[in-house]
Amino acid sequence: MSKADDHARASECEDVIGYTFTNTILLLEALQANGPLLCSSLRTECYIKGNTGRYCEGNMRLAVVGDRILDFLLALKWYPTWEPRGQYNALRNSVTTNTSLNQIGVQHGLSRYITVANGESQCDIAPKTMSATIEALVGAAYLDGGMDAAKMVVRTLGIDVCDDEQEGDSKS
Repeated sequence: MSKADDHARASECEDVIGYTFTNTILLLEALQANGPLLCSSLRTECYIKGNTGRYCEGNMRLAVVGDRILDFLLALKWYPTWEPRGQYNALRNSVTTNTSLNQIGVQHGLSRYITVANGESQCDIAPKTMSATIEALVGAAYLDGGMDAAKMVVRTLGIDVCDDEQEGDSKS
């Protein structure tokens, strides 16, 4: 895949997620599934920085960040309800599971933007890969533009972790 292809794919994905990245490399990293580096822009970035191992985990590092952002936003939504902790856990288990995040990714057609290892079809993205990509997109948006950017992606994708009162309340 050429750099021009990478950036065209990134631009289309930005339209879907409702956020335009300042650092497109973060978006391309978020779209890189586990496996060999197929994205030429990421390979070039690794070479320039002398850090060839940075992207060997695909989007997993960004997925960890995104998972924590989703958890944080969900906790902020739950806290003022005065519901017991068990209610929070039930809410978390219904909103941020691999199954629910996979469904969101499928609904938005995100599989066409995910870079997969040789031999894998973009049509057959595993649910765990799709959910990790959703989390990575949220994490990448956060690292690129802060909490407001992450919330924009979350809202655009319809991930029900934000309370309407949280809009614009970045506190970061």
